[in-house]
Amino acid sequence: MKALRLTAIVVMISGCSSAPTEQEVDVADFGLSMTEAECLAVAKPFITAQMGDPQSVIFENLTCYRGLEGRVPVARVEATYGYRFAGDVDSKGAIGRYSGLTPFSGIVRDDGSGPQVVRYCITSGSRDYRFCIPSMVD
Repeated sequence: MKALRLTAIVVMISGCSSAPTEQEVDVADFGLSMTEAECLAVAKPFITAQMGDPQSVIFENLTCYRGLEGRVPVARVEATYGYRFAGDVDSKGAIGRYSGLTPFSGIVRDDGSGPQVVRYCITSGSRDYRFCIPSMVD
Protein backbone atom coordinates (compact mmCIF):
# COMPACT_ATOMS: atom_id res chain seq x y z
CA MET A 1 0.00 0.00 0.00
CA LYS A 2 2.85 2.39 0.87
CA ALA A 3 4.52 1.72 -2.47
CA LEU A 4 1.29 2.42 -4.35
CA ARG A 5 0.76 5.69 -2.45
CA LEU A 6 4.38 6.73 -3.07
CA THR A 7 4.09 5.94 -6.79
CA ALA A 8 0.89 7.99 -7.08
CA ILE A 9 2.50 10.97 -5.36
CA VAL A 10 5.61 10.80 -7.55
CA VAL A 11 3.49 10.66 -10.70
CA MET A 12 1.39 13.63 -9.54
CA ILE A 13 4.41 15.75 -8.64
CA SER A 14 6.35 14.91 -11.80
CA GLY A 15 3.30 15.87 -13.85
CA CYS A 16 3.19 19.22 -12.06
CA SER A 17 6.64 20.38 -13.06
CA SER A 18 8.36 20.81 -16.36
CA ALA A 19 11.86 21.77 -17.36
CA PRO A 20 12.45 24.87 -19.47
CA THR A 21 13.37 24.24 -23.08
CA GLU A 22 16.96 24.57 -24.25
CA GLN A 23 16.00 27.75 -26.10
CA GLU A 24 14.49 29.27 -22.94
CA VAL A 25 17.69 28.55 -21.01
CA ASP A 26 19.87 30.02 -23.80
CA VAL A 27 18.08 33.40 -23.64
CA ALA A 28 17.49 33.45 -19.87
CA ASP A 29 18.73 36.28 -17.66
CA PHE A 30 20.80 34.87 -14.77
CA GLY A 31 21.57 38.28 -13.26
CA LEU A 32 25.06 39.59 -12.58
CA SER A 33 27.89 37.09 -12.27
CA MET A 34 29.03 35.98 -8.81
CA THR A 35 31.41 33.47 -7.29
CA GLU A 36 30.35 30.42 -5.33
CA ALA A 37 31.62 32.10 -2.14
CA GLU A 38 29.53 35.24 -2.82
CA CYS A 39 26.45 33.12 -3.48
CA LEU A 40 26.86 31.05 -0.31
CA ALA A 41 27.55 34.19 1.76
CA VAL A 42 23.95 35.22 0.94
CA ALA A 43 22.32 31.76 0.97
CA LYS A 44 23.65 30.42 4.30
CA PRO A 45 22.35 33.26 6.52
CA PHE A 46 19.02 33.17 4.68
CA ILE A 47 18.52 29.42 5.23
CA THR A 48 19.76 29.77 8.83
CA ALA A 49 17.01 32.32 9.49
CA GLN A 50 14.38 29.84 8.23
CA MET A 51 15.33 27.19 10.80
CA GLY A 52 13.69 26.71 14.21
CA ASP A 53 16.91 27.23 16.21
CA PRO A 54 19.30 29.35 14.13
CA GLN A 55 22.06 29.01 16.74
CA SER A 56 22.26 25.24 16.19
CA VAL A 57 22.29 25.11 12.37
CA ILE A 58 24.63 22.64 10.67
CA PHE A 59 25.26 22.68 6.91
CA GLU A 60 26.65 19.89 4.72
CA ASN A 61 27.23 19.39 0.98
CA LEU A 62 26.96 23.11 0.12
CA THR A 63 27.30 24.16 -3.49
CA CYS A 64 26.36 27.11 -5.65
CA TYR A 65 26.45 27.38 -9.45
CA ARG A 66 24.77 29.19 -12.33
CA GLY A 67 21.44 27.46 -12.79
CA LEU A 68 17.71 27.52 -12.24
CA GLU A 69 14.86 26.24 -10.15
CA GLY A 70 12.24 24.71 -12.46
CA ARG A 71 8.71 25.76 -13.09
CA VAL A 72 5.77 24.29 -11.22
CA PRO A 73 2.63 25.04 -13.24
CA VAL A 74 0.23 23.73 -10.59
CA ALA A 75 1.66 26.30 -8.12
CA ARG A 76 1.84 28.97 -10.87
CA VAL A 77 5.61 29.26 -10.43
CA GLU A 78 7.76 29.95 -13.48
CA ALA A 79 11.42 28.92 -13.78
CA THR A 80 13.71 31.19 -11.78
CA TYR A 81 17.22 31.78 -13.15
CA GLY A 82 20.28 32.90 -11.21
CA TYR A 83 22.81 31.11 -9.04
CA ARG A 84 21.36 27.91 -7.64
CA PHE A 85 22.46 26.96 -4.16
CA ALA A 86 21.85 23.54 -2.62
CA GLY A 87 22.90 21.41 0.32
CA ASP A 88 21.65 19.76 3.47
CA VAL A 89 20.72 21.52 6.72
CA ASP A 90 19.86 20.46 10.25
CA SER A 91 19.01 22.30 13.45
CA LYS A 92 17.59 21.50 16.84
CA GLY A 93 13.83 21.29 17.03
CA ALA A 94 11.37 22.19 19.77
CA ILE A 95 12.59 19.38 22.04
CA GLY A 96 16.24 20.41 21.69
CA ARG A 97 17.43 17.57 19.45
CA TYR A 98 18.68 17.45 15.89
CA SER A 99 16.08 15.95 13.58
CA GLY A 100 18.32 14.90 10.68
CA LEU A 101 19.70 16.53 7.57
CA THR A 102 17.12 18.03 5.23
CA PRO A 103 17.83 18.96 1.60
CA PHE A 104 17.38 22.59 0.56
CA SER A 105 17.91 24.63 -2.58
CA GLY A 106 17.22 28.05 -3.96
CA ILE A 107 18.27 30.89 -6.22
CA VAL A 108 20.45 33.89 -5.46
CA ARG A 109 20.27 36.73 -8.03
CA ASP A 110 21.98 40.06 -8.37
CA ASP A 111 19.98 42.41 -10.57
CA GLY A 112 22.28 45.34 -9.82
CA SER A 113 21.31 46.10 -6.23
CA GLY A 114 23.34 43.32 -4.62
CA PRO A 115 22.82 39.56 -4.43
CA GLN A 116 19.73 38.27 -2.66
CA VAL A 117 17.75 35.06 -2.32
CA VAL A 118 14.73 35.22 -4.63
CA ARG A 119 13.47 31.64 -4.30
CA TYR A 120 14.10 28.78 -1.92
CA CYS A 121 12.86 25.36 -0.97
CA ILE A 122 13.46 23.29 2.16
CA THR A 123 12.29 19.71 1.69
CA SER A 124 9.64 18.34 4.01
CA GLY A 125 7.90 15.03 4.31
CA SER A 126 8.48 11.65 5.86
CA ARG A 127 11.00 8.90 5.35
CA ASP A 128 8.66 7.33 2.80
CA TYR A 129 8.57 10.34 0.48
CA ARG A 130 9.80 13.92 0.35
CA PHE A 131 8.45 16.87 -1.55
CA CYS A 132 9.31 20.50 -1.96
CA ILE A 133 6.97 23.38 -2.59
CA PRO A 134 8.97 26.37 -3.85
CA SER A 135 8.72 29.63 -1.95
CA MET A 136 9.29 32.96 -3.64
CA VAL A 137 10.94 35.72 -1.62
CA ASP A 138 9.45 39.23 -1.79
